[in-house]
Amino acid sequence: MAIQPVNSATTPKQTPKRPFITPISATGYGALILGGASAVTARNKKIKTHKYLAYVAGALAIAHTALIEWHRFGKKK
Repeated sequence: MAIQPVNSATTPKQTPKRPFITPISATGYGALILGGASAVTARNKKIKTHKYLAYVAGALAIAHTALIEWHRFGKKK
């Protein structure tokens, strides 16, 4: 039985791999994690820490929404 030669002309085109962490996923998961941490600190009556975590979580949520809308607008063009 003959072994078939490997020919680069017959191999399918390789698609570029997406990065593991994208800015959209980083801001989304960051907002979720910090929002949960804010809820935990509020339950433990650490109000100052709760406020700071809530501010950062809100900023990440706004950034996440802005990135999604920017990406969606770029796809339409």
